Amino acid sequence: MQTLPQLAFIFEHLLRRQKNIISVRLTVGELIPATGEQLQAQWSDLVNGTALSRSVLLIRRVPAEQQCMACFEKYHPLNQETSCPKCGSVGAKIIAGEEFHLDSFKEENE
Repeated sequence: MQTLPQLAFIFEHLLRRQKNIISVRLTVGELIPATGEQLQAQWSDLVNGTALSRSVLLIRRVPAEQQCMACFEKYHPLNQETSCPKCGSVGAKIIAGEEFHLDSFKEENE
């Protein structure tokens, strides 16, 4: 699997800090097409041989939530299904699950 651009961007941002970062905490939505194991492997590949090589990646997953645009029911999509469990409509707005951002990081002397 190719490295997600968002993860590569976060890596580059942290690498420019030129500090000894020991942990990195990300928030990743359920709809991002990568498992925790895949993200860990990508992170390991990115940090190998860099100042971040000893950093630990911590991931907080955000469950997906959608809202039906016909009846306004909020629901968790099952198996990437977008039809509303209440009315059957297929028009849905994604409320949560697409997040991918750096929450925090910890430097060695903190």
